[in-house]
Amino acid sequence: MCRKNFSRRQMVKLAGASGFLMAGLALPARSEMQPIRLEGGRLQLKRSADGDVIRPGESVVAGAGGAVLRARDQLFYMDEGTDAAFETDQNGRATAISVVTGGILSLFGPKTGQGTRITSANASATIRGTTTYFAWQEEHQRTYVCCCYGHLDLENNDGGGITLQTSYHNAVILPPGGGAHLAPYDAPLDHYDDDIAALESHAGRKPRWVLPAGKMNFFAPRPAPPL
Repeated sequence: MCRKNFSRRQMVKLAGASGFLMAGLALPARSEMQPIRLEGGRLQLKRSADGDVIRPGESVVAGAGGAVLRARDQLFYMDEGTDAAFETDQNGRATAISVVTGGILSLFGPKTGQGTRITSANASATIRGTTTYFAWQEEHQRTYVCCCYGHLDLENNDGGGITLQTSYHNAVILPPGGGAHLAPYDAPLDHYDDDIAALESHAGRKPRWVLPAGKMNFFAPRPAPPL
């Protein structure tokens, strides 16, 4: 039997040829080349992989089980199948996120993310220091946003908006035609307290929330974020 050994660089090229980027496989890239980095899970790219770097403005799609991206002290947990693009500043932090389909749980440090904008087909959120879940609901042609804790400003492209400031899950929808309304769900949609706790811990932080009765209430019915 002929057995061929591949270098890590060759393995990265093989992974890229399949159109997927896998955390932990790629060689570390220089800091100036990796403003956004795959922290865990899989991404489908529209090009060959270049280490574990996601280029600014590049459209990426989260693979099975979702994907976790990191931009300095910011973390982004993309739902499976979510299609999004990220822009960064010279320090490698995300300044703009465009969500084409799906949803993203975004966690910003207490002093980062100020002014970061997350957009969908009909709305935008401007971060003022928060953890938030932002999703485009294609079937309803509307945007769902939960301010898990912190402060953000929302604007509907058709007019109107709202400022959300909370210590524990405050969710709204921004529908076609303008305005913002309370979300018609009894619990946070597609994001959970244990996800948030795990991601904040991975970033070396604790959630800045105030839990009712001091306990988490919403638990994921699926595996933990791929870290």
